[in-house]
Amino acid sequence: MIIGILGIQGDIEEHEEMVKKINCTPKRIRTPADLDDIDALIIPGGESTTMGKLMKKYGFIEALKKSDFPILGTCAGMVLLSKGTGREQPLLELMDITIKRNAYGSQRESFEEDIELDGEKVHAVFIRAPIVDKILNDKVKVIAKEGDNIVGVVEGKYMAIAFHPELSDDGYKVYKYFLDNVVGK
Repeated sequence: MIIGILGIQGDIEEHEEMVKKINCTPKRIRTPADLDDIDALIIPGGESTTMGKLMKKYGFIEALKKSDFPILGTCAGMVLLSKGTGREQPLLELMDITIKRNAYGSQRESFEEDIELDGEKVHAVFIRAPIVDKILNDKVKVIAKEGDNIVGVVEGKYMAIAFHPELSDDGYKVYKYFLDNVVGK
C-alpha cells in the first residue's frame, strides 16, 4: 500500500518513517499529479494558512476535493480538513467539523500527554495544537480527547487529529488505526 505525505511543510521525513513502521510505502507528494498512484494521504502539521495558500496555488485543494482516497490530517492537517476556523483561510472543507486554531496557546504552551485513541493509550505531542470546536454532523465519530477537548475524529474516509504522532515512539499506533479503521473500510 502506498501512502502519500503532502510535501509542502511539516515533519515529512518523520511521517515517512512511521508509514514504513506499519509496513506501507511512503511517497512524498509535491504536485497534484503525484496523487495518482496512492492509496491514502497524510496532510502533516505546519502552519495551516500558509499550507492552504500553497495548496490552492498549486492545485491541491481542487484535486483533493475530487479525490476518493482516505486522508489523515495531523495538527494543521486537521485544520485544513475542517469546514471552518472562524477566520478567512483556504480549507479543504471535507469534514463536518469546525476548529479552534492554537487552542492551547503559543509554541511555549506545547506539551506531551498520554491520551486514549479509541481506547488505546498513545503518547501525544501537542504543538500549537487545534481542537474540534463544533461537530456539524452525527457521522463524525470522536476517537480522542485531551481532558474535555476533542483532539481526534473520524468521518467516513477522513481522520483528523490535533497532535503530532510522528514525534512519539508509539505514534505508529495512530497510523495503524488509520490503516485499519479508515483506509481498510
